[in-house]
Amino acid sequence: MKSKTMFNIILVLVMTGLIAGCGGTSPEHAKTDEGKASTSTSYGDGGSYPRTITHLKGETVVKEKPLKIAAPYISFVDYLAVLDEYPVAAQGVEIISRNFPNLSKRIAGKDIMDLGMQVDLEKLLAAEPDIIIAADDMKDQYEKLTQIAPTVIFPQADDWRKTLRQIAEVIGKEDKADSVLAEFDRKSTEYKEKLAFRSGESVMFVMYSGKEQFITWNDGRFDPFYKGLGLKPVNGAADGQLSLESLAALNPDHLFVINNWQNPIQGGVKKALEASKVWNSMNSVKNNHVYELADPSLPGPMALAKIDGIEEIMKALGK
Repeated sequence: MKSKTMFNIILVLVMTGLIAGCGGTSPEHAKTDEGKASTSTSYGDGGSYPRTITHLKGETVVKEKPLKIAAPYISFVDYLAVLDEYPVAAQGVEIISRNFPNLSKRIAGKDIMDLGMQVDLEKLLAAEPDIIIAADDMKDQYEKLTQIAPTVIFPQADDWRKTLRQIAEVIGKEDKADSVLAEFDRKSTEYKEKLAFRSGESVMFVMYSGKEQFITWNDGRFDPFYKGLGLKPVNGAADGQLSLESLAALNPDHLFVINNWQNPIQGGVKKALEASKVWNSMNSVKNNHVYELADPSLPGPMALAKIDGIEEIMKALGK
């Protein structure tokens, strides 16, 4: 159960049977408990306080710019790091350090209390945060959280751009969020032009789960890459488990294999399958167009997964 919970939190239900609800495309507005749409007001960096934040449990008044932020949801550590802000306490710090190299680099040397994967509320209390930015997996503990500090609750897997702006609004870094998104869009446009010569070649993203089985997604989470970079998806790809034979039948021209941090393959997937005739029959294998990505966060809803993702894709396909 502990392993399953860890996986749900970090990759936000990416495995077969757990992928519902974590797609890259989301409703335009998250709904509060009362059914009202979540709203956001721009104040500018370090703008006026107090400000009222509308979230999944209603409204929270943030009296002044928070200096000590707690993030009892691992993905929100990612968003804060993108905003050049680091929590005093967070979920899964040790897990990040061991398994998520891109985010690990961002938080290296930062003094962040590890709340564990099963968030320790006593540790959270001891951190004395000014604000708690939690996800809807802790919605049932909202009252307990508010006794520690003002708390906002955001969806675990909403549209990443929206989540970045929501968190920026809480901590007074709207201008930073806008600049991050503007730079992402600028690079996407630039890279799309540079990758135009690949427009007729199919691209597929998978995660290897062992025993010649792969996980694939067709729920919109890779839209920032397919649409943003002008990549061609593979026709007929669907969500869920995919056998090696089925993958070979889809026969993508380029295959990105994302590291499965819970089931890492010694030496990598190319090494593990090098003797397989089915594997070697694929165009991507024949043409040396299989790219193994060390960071497992690419399928997740995190901002850094998108920001670093376009760089890794450009590096692989731009050759």
